[in-house]
Amino acid sequence: MDGFDSESLYEQDRLHVWHPLTQHQDYSHNHPLVITHGLESTVYDINGQSYLDAAAGLWCVNVGYGRQELIDAALRQMQQLAYYPLTQSHPTAIELATRLASYIPSTPHIYFSNSGSEANETAFKIVRQYWQQQGFPHKTKIISRFRGYHGSTLGALSATGQPERKRNYGPMAPDFMQVSAPYCYRCPFHMQYPSCQLQCAEDFERRIQIEGSDTVAAIIVEPIIAGGGVLTPPPGYFSRLAHIAKDYNVKLIVDEVVTGFGRTGSLFGHELYSIKPDIVTMAKGLASGYMPIGVTAVSDEIFHTFLGATDSGRHLRQVNTFGGHPVACAVAIANLNIIEEDDLVKQAQSKGEYLKQLLVNQLQNLPWVGDIRVQGLLAGIEIITEPETKTPASDAFMRLLGRHLIKQGILAGKATDVETWHNNILIIAPPLVIHRDELEQIVTGVAHTIRQVGQAPPIHV
Repeated sequence: MDGFDSESLYEQDRLHVWHPLTQHQDYSHNHPLVITHGLESTVYDINGQSYLDAAAGLWCVNVGYGRQELIDAALRQMQQLAYYPLTQSHPTAIELATRLASYIPSTPHIYFSNSGSEANETAFKIVRQYWQQQGFPHKTKIISRFRGYHGSTLGALSATGQPERKRNYGPMAPDFMQVSAPYCYRCPFHMQYPSCQLQCAEDFERRIQIEGSDTVAAIIVEPIIAGGGVLTPPPGYFSRLAHIAKDYNVKLIVDEVVTGFGRTGSLFGHELYSIKPDIVTMAKGLASGYMPIGVTAVSDEIFHTFLGATDSGRHLRQVNTFGGHPVACAVAIANLNIIEEDDLVKQAQSKGEYLKQLLVNQLQNLPWVGDIRVQGLLAGIEIITEPETKTPASDAFMRLLGRHLIKQGILAGKATDVETWHNNILIIAPPLVIHRDELEQIVTGVAHTIRQVGQAPPIHV
């Protein structure tokens, strides 16, 4: 594009920008894409090359790139009130909180932060303080699942069930523990549904019994384990999990950071299972990545325990400088308007069904594809090298797959730094505005690339 010196920017990037999840030594002979602009589901790099974004950035650009409505909302709010903290209040925070409460009436109290990590950290603080105020000071433990992801800050990372994300950052925060994931393709109990009797859900009960229910504060789960490989739970899983939480007087936190705002073909992922969480956390799709924003939504029952005399100490001892930022709230409101007016939740459902059909038709019989998991516009493709043993494709294989897709103009996601040897899931999660012919282009490109890389001689990259 005019106005950019690509070689100069590549060098400046190499010298000064520290990229996440990246080995920078690779940039001695390579460089990242430098993206300059986007429209709908397509982004463009500094050289004018276009790419279909099959990952919606980091699974957040739900309404697509270049939405003038969001740009206008940000400008109007900046002109009126560029910033004010929620130690007091402002109209856009009030409007957005009211809107979110209308979506999930069972969690009508909204605390604003800046990201999914912060939203989950806040949930942990709230639930622990709640139990203190209820007279149960030992109920501090948080149970999550292996392969689940809840954030990069220390508490959220401690709840994350991905050992590679934790490596070199220990010790983790105390009183966080994981149980088995609902991973039917690689069942940790070596059983099959339904004869397994939902042992992955029963694992929560076993762990609560081991720890003692008087020490367990909460369970935190994603409706679908996203970054850990798009692990869709079997029927009945969440119903059983909700019963376990209720039976043992343990609060249920649902992490909707990835799955919220239409991604699964439902406004929120937990709605697929007809459960009522005590706390819901949100981020990513709330403002479609146009502004950073996070939310922790809390039930009446929990919130009311924070009410008391001014000096009772029952208030939440936390402040986020940019939490509930007026511009972020204004953009989120405009984003929600688009989701509703364009019926993007229904679109995600119908397009998700079409995506699943395309994936099954084109990938199911490839020897390098072990499993295909799809819910709405969130799909995981398990890449293997040996069908009988389900041997996971290596990290080198997955990197090569990603590079070949980029050459075809497709940006896909993948499980990264989950376990030392099991990061073999290709992830498709495009903007909800993606067109059907673009889904066809993505799936055809993925099928071609899997064949190309699978048939090539073994290579280390």
